[in-house]
Amino acid sequence: MITYKQYHIQQVEHGPKRWVARITRTDGQNIRTIMPATERPYLDTKPTTSAEEAEALAKEGIDFGGVV
Repeated sequence: MITYKQYHIQQVEHGPKRWVARITRTDGQNIRTIMPATERPYLDTKPTTSAEEAEALAKEGIDFGGVV
């Protein structure tokens, strides 16, 4: 698990060569998204073929994807 800005990113393998990154807040609060407007305890990225790709998607989502 890594910490990026105010979020934890954990890479999780869902079957052979299917990686997702789970994003949670470091303070334990729910994550709010802008579109659609939701609040959840965590967010998962779409599946990728490597842990590094999943981590990059998570960082992109934090930086540009409307995660609050």
